[in-house]
Amino acid sequence: MSVQAQSVVPARGESRTGRVFLLAGEASGDVQAAHLAKALGWLLPEVELVGAGGPRMAEAGVRLVLDTSDWAVVGYLEAYVRIPLFALRFRRVLGLLRELRPDVLVLVDFPGFNVRVAKATCRSVPTVYYFPPMTYGRKGQRARVLAGLPVKVLATFPFEYEAYRAAGADVVFVGHPAADLVGSSVPRDRLWEQLGLQPGVPLLALLPGSRLQEVRSLLPVQLAAYRLLRERGLAVQAAVAVASEPLRPAVREILRRCGMQVPAPVGRTHDLLAHARAAAVASGTATLEAAVLGTPAVVLYRVSRPTEWIARRVATVPWVSLPNLMAGRPVLRELLQGDCRPEALADALQELLSDPARAEEVRRQLRTVAQALGPPGAADRAAQEVARVLAFGGCRTHGVP
Repeated sequence: MSVQAQSVVPARGESRTGRVFLLAGEASGDVQAAHLAKALGWLLPEVELVGAGGPRMAEAGVRLVLDTSDWAVVGYLEAYVRIPLFALRFRRVLGLLRELRPDVLVLVDFPGFNVRVAKATCRSVPTVYYFPPMTYGRKGQRARVLAGLPVKVLATFPFEYEAYRAAGADVVFVGHPAADLVGSSVPRDRLWEQLGLQPGVPLLALLPGSRLQEVRSLLPVQLAAYRLLRERGLAVQAAVAVASEPLRPAVREILRRCGMQVPAPVGRTHDLLAHARAAAVASGTATLEAAVLGTPAVVLYRVSRPTEWIARRVATVPWVSLPNLMAGRPVLRELLQGDCRPEALADALQELLSDPARAEEVRRQLRTVAQALGPPGAADRAAQEVARVLAFGGCRTHGVP
């Protein structure tokens, strides 16, 4: 059965006024909302794009009315203790929606917050959920929550589409934007020159995550593992991919404390991944980007003990990274919680750096994962679905057009 989107949308350039409000609450959502905003701007140039998000959305032409760059937290307990703060933010968002009266609300990721927004607003504002809450590998009825609301769900993974469809949601599979990655924006030699890297020496990309908690927890482990590899005599050099400008001071401070001098550019994640021999990657979207770019990687995941206790009771699969979840097997080595140590990371990276046969086998399996993401053009297909909701004034409610 095909899960390709079939949309009825206005032709590009057709005059159509309206206002679309995009809501993203963390760095990864900001990036995906920005891709969607660009696609919407091309498809519906007359529509006003406003929203709550970060710098990538602003660069894509969204008029930001609320900055959510520092909203992200990692872990159940960490989110719980911030409930009063998120309650204030929730009221602020609802106030903005009442004030701006958008024709369509587009929620992007950030499930703990955005699902509450959907419940509160979807019967008065036509609502689309892009990057909906993950359901695969988790206990509970997360899909049924959105299925019970008049919300158009845009699934980015085939197994998520199937879960939402089975729950009765109004869902379309649009594919994942990572499928659009084609490699580095600059040649290897040029990147080496820009970052001051040593010519001819393999690169190890260090991706500590897009949230401050992740960076503080994982970057010291990554740097210590890199130091161990050098002490073992491996000819390798490293660079840190800084996910966003607000994280730069924290990365600099950690590098200073660790006594390490390695390049740490902002916004060069794909360039570093594309040219790296191997990578150490925080669990998240970057693991999928590594898969598409064919970069063998080791995945790191570390949260507080209370969050770990809850997560073990919610999860139904032994993996946390998206490539492993998609493949249903451990394509990438994962170092979780207590296993997330410099020695273990150095051992896993050394295998990828020193064993060409092992690295090639990982690349082969990653190609299979990448093919399951669907064809390029996910943001364009998502924009078509948003345009469809805008054109028809909403989506079905429990099967009623």
